[in-house]
Amino acid sequence: MGRPPPHVRAASGLSAFRERLAVIQDDANWLALIDADQQVTAVPLPPSPNGDRVFSEKRGNQDDKYDLEACVTVGSGDNLELVGFSSGSRTEREWLLRVREDKIGHLGAEFVEAPAFYAAMREDKAFSGAGLNIEGALALDDDSIRLFQRGNAEPCDGLEPIDATADFSWAALCEHLTAPERQSPPSFSNLRTYDLGTLGSVRLTFSDAEHLANGRVLFSASAEDPESGSIKGSVLGIIDANGDARWTHLSDEGGKPFNGKIEGLTLDTNDRRKVYFVIDDDDEDTPSRIFHAVVSEDMLNVSTTELRCSPLSHQTPRLHQERSSTARQ
Repeated sequence: MGRPPPHVRAASGLSAFRERLAVIQDDANWLALIDADQQVTAVPLPPSPNGDRVFSEKRGNQDDKYDLEACVTVGSGDNLELVGFSSGSRTEREWLLRVREDKIGHLGAEFVEAPAFYAAMREDKAFSGAGLNIEGALALDDDSIRLFQRGNAEPCDGLEPIDATADFSWAALCEHLTAPERQSPPSFSNLRTYDLGTLGSVRLTFSDAEHLANGRVLFSASAEDPESGSIKGSVLGIIDANGDARWTHLSDEGGKPFNGKIEGLTLDTNDRRKVYFVIDDDDEDTPSRIFHAVVSEDMLNVSTTELRCSPLSHQTPRLHQERSSTARQ
């Protein structure tokens, strides 16, 4: 099985899952579970066909990574399931991760190939634009999932990059994954595109989202310079039930602009005003970090409020490995 990496090296998505925070990584097939004491448990996910769980240029296997970029907890009660989505930015990155807990508390994980599902998203240019790149996911209810497309591709064939959202039925996707030769992938509904504006003259693009009450959505977006790759900062915003979007700047505890790149976010299950988010420096030797911010009533109702964020920990707690039954498909 091999030892887990010494730290979360490439946090790309975050979701509250069975009283813990689940963190996926885009270049490591290891799930991190963070408990209330900030202790991190490493859960091995199925390896690649070559037997790898960690991918990098140094290892010469970066092209084999599953590129998990979004995750969401679906279902309710004993039927909770953590679902991760590959970005779909390349045809090799068309995987779904499914993590479930059995009756005695053991986690089982599997990767399922979903080429037809991703092909349907890619072919719908009103959603994918110049290039598909799934970066966020949220559950609207026990069955409906909304995906967030990040518009950071280069213009191609007369198409521009698009930031967009679309909804689909999780039950219908499960039926398709069970029998893809007989069942078509689910259709998409409620497709909307967004122009999120700029930060420091750099375009803002979606990075993740969470469902709030009354049809509202909390989202994160980051400004990444397409030429230099430098991060100009991130914002948190609200999408109202009618589709109107607004966002606010983030400041650190000292009042200075927060310039990290938010990769994933989730709400505290005990305090819906508190949002956790992870940032990553795109450096495998640098641990990803987790922060929290409080979403006030002002944030929910006006557009001028500044949010201040606090790090939960400046250091990554030691990873403890957890056994996990795994299956591959």
